[in-house]
Amino acid sequence: MTFLAVLCVCLSAGAADATTQGSILARSTVTGLAADGGEAVFAAARTAADCDRTFVWERTTRQVVQLGKKQRCDPVSTGRGISGVAVTGGRALWVSYAGGNIREWRLWTATTSKTTPKALQFVPRDVTAPQPIIVGLAGGGLLPYAVDSTVMALRANGTVAFTWTAPARVTALAARGGRIAVAQEGSRVTVLDARGNVVSVDLYASEVSAVALIAKGIVVQRGSVLEVRRGTDAHEFPITAGGILDDADGQSAVWSDGKLVHVIRLTDGVQTTAFAGSWASLAGSRLYVAKGRTVTVRTIG
Repeated sequence: MTFLAVLCVCLSAGAADATTQGSILARSTVTGLAADGGEAVFAAARTAADCDRTFVWERTTRQVVQLGKKQRCDPVSTGRGISGVAVTGGRALWVSYAGGNIREWRLWTATTSKTTPKALQFVPRDVTAPQPIIVGLAGGGLLPYAVDSTVMALRANGTVAFTWTAPARVTALAARGGRIAVAQEGSRVTVLDARGNVVSVDLYASEVSAVALIAKGIVVQRGSVLEVRRGTDAHEFPITAGGILDDADGQSAVWSDGKLVHVIRLTDGVQTTAFAGSWASLAGSRLYVAKGRTVTVRTIG
């Protein structure tokens, strides 16, 4: 189901910025963004007529697909939103929350051909407790997620690739190239293969809050430091306090601070460019950036 009346697709042609490939205007402020291949998924904030909603932008077909029917939010809930989105192979995965003292977390999935969301997990938890369901960066047909210390990888066709139990609560995940990186409390990152077998285990100097996989390596965030490891080679690059590692691919990593999206080279940490925006995702040489209601895709070197 395609809703071009809800979300206007505006592909640029001959724009002054030669690197800009296209943009879309969402129905409300974008609150989450992820991309893989030629598609991106984004969450849009609730409006007076509709609740928080997830959409998939298929860049090659110039279509925006709404996942789930339009419906208003429960007016009783004192807090709600979408916290984590992922997409690969036409399948989206996202986690929503609602509630006051007891927060109800739900994991959903849907595809661009079967847009009705299917609930995969439901976890009620005290509002002061850490987020129990974590959606990771997806890629290569795998969508990883975790419930506390239990890790699962969903294939793009909807089947489960594997289930693995981490030794501690999971804080971040990422998939790329048939590997899944799992960051856990205790400053540990375990890399698994597509069957859930342990490939490697890395220990870090402090807790890891975000992780991304690159060719023959891994990028993690520790506080206000990004650390890149390729085998025995390791480098640390500082970012501003409050900055968040959004993604990494090829020779670049992207992090955001709520106002700007920063692109850095992984070889030396030098910032190559920056754009106004709150969210970003990398898919090869394509950089997706969300600013307010607008999502823009650009090519980067």
